[in-house]
Amino acid sequence: MNSRISALLITLPIVFAACSSDSRDALEDDARTAVSDVDEAVDEASRDAGEAAARNIATEQGEEQFRDAGHPIEGKLTCEATIADGIDAIDIACTGTTETGGAAALTGRTSELPGASVVTLDGDFTGTVDREEVFSTARLGG
Repeated sequence: MNSRISALLITLPIVFAACSSDSRDALEDDARTAVSDVDEAVDEASRDAGEAAARNIATEQGEEQFRDAGHPIEGKLTCEATIADGIDAIDIACTGTTETGGAAALTGRTSELPGASVVTLDGDFTGTVDREEVFSTARLGG
């Protein structure tokens, strides 16, 4: 736990007991706000970590899917991952260029929170080159 939060939790009861009713109400509101801010920061950090993990897996394994489908990627895919439906799903959108110059796109959604596996991602994914589907899969990687 953060040392400032620990100090706040230790100090609040002492200060709280020595205050008037109005001051106690204000302190309660401040404490609730502080706890809410910490909860929001933890939730945001969790979302950011989940999105980063999904993005990294999609980048690596998406490139492998395109290669296996006969459309190797020139360089790297550029992927975005966005938490959707609260934290129940992550939308994936990747773009790149094939070695022959085609416009590659990988789109999909996973309900799996990344971390269960660092090399696979289960969901529904589709790869296209020049807007024509070249693969569809329920798993990236593995």
